[in-house]
Amino acid sequence: MAQMRAHIRADHKISAHTAWTIGIVAVVAICTMFYILWRGQFAAAPLYVFDTPSSQVEAGYCLAVAQDAVPTGAPVGSYFDESAQFWIKRMRTLGVQMGPAITSGRTRLSADISRSGMSSEDWLQHAMEICSRRALMYGARFRTFD
Repeated sequence: MAQMRAHIRADHKISAHTAWTIGIVAVVAICTMFYILWRGQFAAAPLYVFDTPSSQVEAGYCLAVAQDAVPTGAPVGSYFDESAQFWIKRMRTLGVQMGPAITSGRTRLSADISRSGMSSEDWLQHAMEICSRRALMYGARFRTFD
């Protein structure tokens, strides 16, 4: 069997036209991939935290979390107070009746705590982190973190 060897010719040069063409194609490909990834972040269906069925119940749930996270009540101006104020404002912005939204949120929170197998303090801490991330996604700014 004849042995084949690849020969690389060092004297073979790529023309400027070919180099520019390859460069432009590479830049277009990278920009296209970036655009596809960027657009993909908006393609996901909007889901609410803890499988709440609507933005109203989500706001009620996260308000209940912020109110219950500190057993003695959140000090005015604290992170928990700011979070509670944000979720109240969100419910007003959504134009919902606050009573049913809060009741639905509290009911779901109680059920989640019961199902979790965690202590209520641990679950509330976990839920507070998730609700805070969601609040940041909605545009909240917590002055206590500045």
